[in-house]
Amino acid sequence: MRARAQSGFTLIELVVAMALLAAMMALVYSGLAYALRSWDAGENNARAVVDRRIGENFLRRELGEMFPMRWKDPMVLRFAFDGQRDSLRFVSARPPDVAMGGLSLVGLSVENGTAKGRRLVMRRAMPDDDAKDFGPLERAEPYVLIDNVDSVAFSYFGSENDFTEQRWTDTWTFQGHMPAMVRLTIRTADGQALEPLTVRVSLGEEAGCLESSFQRVCRPRRPNP
Repeated sequence: MRARAQSGFTLIELVVAMALLAAMMALVYSGLAYALRSWDAGENNARAVVDRRIGENFLRRELGEMFPMRWKDPMVLRFAFDGQRDSLRFVSARPPDVAMGGLSLVGLSVENGTAKGRRLVMRRAMPDDDAKDFGPLERAEPYVLIDNVDSVAFSYFGSENDFTEQRWTDTWTFQGHMPAMVRLTIRTADGQALEPLTVRVSLGEEAGCLESSFQRVCRPRRPNP
């Protein structure tokens, strides 16, 4: 009898087909995983940029409302302003809380965070009745302004008096005067230096006369450049 023709796939053909199918699935999975990782990375970067912009805008408004308050010291004229290379403490015309009025003490510095490394934080507090230093800021809760920060650098534009030329300096040592401008440069954890944030101090030194009963001789300062 003639052998009847057999139709179908051999075992070898099935094994080869399954191997090709597995390779194709692996390629598809790796492509999808890469696309998802790229999407997540782009989304995280976009969110970080947005958060950083929000923090910078808040800083610009806060620094723009800097108030030239004078410490209540009858012997020495000292403005409530402490400008260092890596930190800044000043008085803001914005209240420390939405339910409170008056001025507030503000401190800006870089502190160690948790999973995201260092961060630029702000502390706000109500001045004491004596109002002689920034002591209340030590007990204030920190609020994160910008995350993933390596360092910050403050600089100040002004002069010791109205008769010397104004210039930029890394620290502000003239306690009897306020700077005309403040500049902040932020370096992120990946080494990127962000565009410097420069803010003009809008209120003149004579505005702080209302906050002290000891300093009564207040003359308008020279115009800011």
